[in-house]
Amino acid sequence: MSARHAASVALLAVVALATGFVLAGQIKAQLLTPSNQVARYQALVRSVQELEATNADSRRQIAALRGQIDSLEAEAAARSAETQALRNQVSDLRAHAGLVAVHGPGVVVDLRNGLAVPDAGGQTGYLINFQDVQDVVNLLFAQGAEGIAVNDRRITPLTAFSGSAGEVVIDQGPPQSSPIKISAVGDRNRMEAALDDPSALAGIRARQIQFQLHLTVLGSPDLSLPPYDSSLQITHVSPA
Repeated sequence: MSARHAASVALLAVVALATGFVLAGQIKAQLLTPSNQVARYQALVRSVQELEATNADSRRQIAALRGQIDSLEAEAAARSAETQALRNQVSDLRAHAGLVAVHGPGVVVDLRNGLAVPDAGGQTGYLINFQDVQDVVNLLFAQGAEGIAVNDRRITPLTAFSGSAGEVVIDQGPPQSSPIKISAVGDRNRMEAALDDPSALAGIRARQIQFQLHLTVLGSPDLSLPPYDSSLQITHVSPA
């Protein structure tokens, strides 16, 4: 074999070997591609699963926070309701104590001295006293009056009545005399029915017959009563 022929054979062998390596690399690359795709798919699946787990955990946290918010809102609403109830109670107590002005339907009772007795030299036969006023006030409160004023002076649960014939002293205020106007705000029909009841105010009814004591009742759709004014507490000095 000549040297030239040997060189040709060697060259062919080298080319064949190189071609084989190239073909082997291509075949290997083609064989690895599906495996890589599977790996990428599996990685994506794991990522999706991790995201779903994270989202599920976030949803649980959000649900827990919503539960806490609902609980706090319910607690705040309960406190608000309790606060409003207390405010309403305070308002009712203030109104009952006469500390605030009130208005609404009610009645006005007018009390006046009895007529003169013919043989008494023109003198009045009967003078209104504090017990007459107190009887009417007590009756009106018993019939649900929300507020009462006597001659525009507000009456409270602690109001004291005193005086002598012809004079009515409320608390420590100045003496009041006939005519006496008693205004009451509340259930108008109920108070009117009680005042018209012949069995109520028996003493006043008797004096109406005996001494022509004057008592009239007038209903009103809207009366206004002032609040109690403590500045009116002027010490009353009885005559010596």
